Amino acid sequence: MAAALPGPHPTVFGIGSYRAARGQVDFEIGWAEFERDVRWAHRVLATWEIVAGDHVVLSTPNYEAPWTSPLIRALRALRTVNSNVEPYNWDARRSATFLRLLPVKAYLGISAPVAAALLETPELLASVPILLARPDAVKPLRDHGLTPAVLAMLGPALALECPQRAGAHLDPAEWRVEAVGGSLVLTTVGARAHLARGLDLGVTGDVDDSPCPCGLPGRRIRLA
Repeated sequence: MAAALPGPHPTVFGIGSYRAARGQVDFEIGWAEFERDVRWAHRVLATWEIVAGDHVVLSTPNYEAPWTSPLIRALRALRTVNSNVEPYNWDARRSATFLRLLPVKAYLGISAPVAAALLETPELLASVPILLARPDAVKPLRDHGLTPAVLAMLGPALALECPQRAGAHLDPAEWRVEAVGGSLVLTTVGARAHLARGLDLGVTGDVDDSPCPCGLPGRRIRLA
């Protein structure tokens, strides 16, 4: 076993940046909350019955790590086979190659530009049982008869829809989301390094307090 490196260790897992009404906001992510986020991502993935050996395509650039790292860590813990792509149209051909050559069970984070390119050969995406799409890709995919669920980065939080497709879940132990005048507002409730208080997310939608049949706790949000 390699010896621990000498010197001080970082006190935070990472730093991200999101856009708010007052401009760009940098936010820190602590190690403890990162581990909690991994456990939450694991619970959401479990509702999709993603298991060891499943092929998963994940579309995310490095700068989205503050949101997607818990998802990646959870997929690794599940021992899935992961292929990484970029959410830009210039990388759509790589997505298409994976979809042609591999038995892909889930494509997570599909964007509108990539969806537009792949929908030129619609059978590629039609063969994938699980699609989690960014909000701008949901409508074009549904217009082609597909049934994508939502993956959305909202301020410092990540929202994921379950197979019910009845609104996106956020971990209620970490975040509280409310609809104020049609706009979604986020507040931190967990012990996190970065605290948001009544953060206007700049998106419209509504909140559903009813229990979700998938068994996950907390409110769900439906983006307009």
